[in-house]
Order: sequence, then C-alpha cells, then structure tokens
Amino acid sequence: MTKIVVIAGPTASGKSDLAIQMAQRFNGEIISADAMQIYRTLNIGTAKVSPAEQQLVPHHLIDIVDMTAAFSVAEFVTRADQAIADITARGKLPIIAGGTGFYVKALLGEQALDYVASDAGEVAQLQNQSLSDLVAELQASSQELAHRVDLHNKQRVIRAIQIARHGKQTTPIARPTYEALTVGIDWPREVLYARINARAEQMLAEGLLDEVARIFAAGGETLQSGKAIGYKEYFPYLTGDITLADATQQMQQDSRRYAKRQLTYLRHQIPGLKWIAGEQAETTMAQWLSDWLAK
Repeated sequence: MTKIVVIAGPTASGKSDLAIQMAQRFNGEIISADAMQIYRTLNIGTAKVSPAEQQLVPHHLIDIVDMTAAFSVAEFVTRADQAIADITARGKLPIIAGGTGFYVKALLGEQALDYVASDAGEVAQLQNQSLSDLVAELQASSQELAHRVDLHNKQRVIRAIQIARHGKQTTPIARPTYEALTVGIDWPREVLYARINARAEQMLAEGLLDEVARIFAAGGETLQSGKAIGYKEYFPYLTGDITLADATQQMQQDSRRYAKRQLTYLRHQIPGLKWIAGEQAETTMAQWLSDWLAK
C-alpha cells in the first residue's frame, strides 16, 4: 500500500514550513491541500509558499487554475491521486500539507463525493466555447440546472453541462487506498492567535491590497476565490465603507474564528490524526516519520 504523510492544522500553524523540512530530510515532494493555493496570482492572501521555497522542494497542486475558476473537492482528489502516483513512481515520499480539512478527509477516503463522468478532452472543448454558447447549450439541455447554476460563472456552467450530458454519480471511481501518517500541528490558543494576527500585518506589508483589488475587479464575492478570508474583508475598504484598520481587524477576527473551526473539524472528522506540539514540531515529526517509514 502506498505510504503518504499528511500535515494538517489550523491557519498560521506552520504546515508549509514543516512539510518543507520533512521533504528535505526524507526525500519527499509536497502536495498542497489548500483550497485557495490552487489559484494563480493569488500568493500573499493565500500564504502560498514563495518561489524560493518551491525551489527547495517540488510542490504540486499550487497555481493550477485562474482566480475566476470554480474548483471542486472531487477535482482535488483526482489530481492529488495522480500526483501521489507520480511522486511514488519516482521513489519519493508524497507529503500532503494544507488546512482544508474536507480535502484531507476526501483524499483519505472518508468522504463520499460527486463525480461527473467526462474526460479531459471534453472539458477542454467546453472551455474553448464562449460563455454565451455554453449557457445556450445548458438551457437547451436542462432548464432545471440552468435555473440553479450561476450563469455568469463559466466553470459552473461547464460542470452543469457535464451533469446534463452524463449525469452525476456519488459513488467515486475506483481509487487507491493509502497508508497515511496523519499529523495535526497544535499550538496554545493564545500563541496561535498571535501568529494569525502577525501574519495579517505581514500580508499587508507584502502587498495584499493589490491582490484584493484584482479579485474585486474580477467579481469579488461572486467568485469562489473572492469568498476567502483575507480578501473579502477588504472589499468594503475599497468601496470606502470602512477604514483599513477596521478591515484588518475584521480579517484577523475571521481568521481566528476559522482556525477554531478547523481545529474542531480535524478533531472530529479525520480518523487517526496525531497531534504534535508546534514548539517541537520539527524534532518530533522527524522522529515519528523515521519510525513510521522503518516499519
């Protein structure tokens, strides 16, 4: 059975750093399990690893879709399975790192998913059509789906067309099963909150508002990416409704609340997860991983 390592935890807990450290020590490559790091050009607000860090260790499932695109957990699982197979075939260790617990749960086979029965060639053909032509096809195929989907969102229209053409299956296609070492990084609550607050300030200093403005101009909260914490809190600032300080305070508060939800989800939804203290994460993880690989 293929061995994989999963490093989970709340936002700002240090997942990316720990994954890089372990990949360097154990000949690994990293697969991102972050629902926002898939988006090209959105680097600061997603806390994406830098180009320099990506040079240290190969990363997968980062920068794979445009910021206006929709992306499903089923698509993540399909791509992650492919990446794991490729990494393993090259004799390296797949290390999955990210805070999107639903992605982790689905990858580990603990969550039933909706799959659309179509191939990459069909998707590419649909992508090449204009939105107006796609909407016309959808309306001709299924008025019910056309009324339920956002007709201004090309990715959602394409998915609806696929469902109209092929139907939807909730039993996943045959997937590999993995032997996983699954670890969550844990910090004292006050330390984690301080890390979250500090990272928000750092993001601002690095140019977060440029990314906010780009998403806002492309559609804001009508986009899947525009609903993300770290971006949506600043839209009222761009329209002059609140101050920058108020927007940042809201972003920090939303991030802290999100971290709390992440911790609850991981504790109750990810079986076999072992918690590791943030202060000793590198040393403890290296020992755990060494022992586990030797079995």
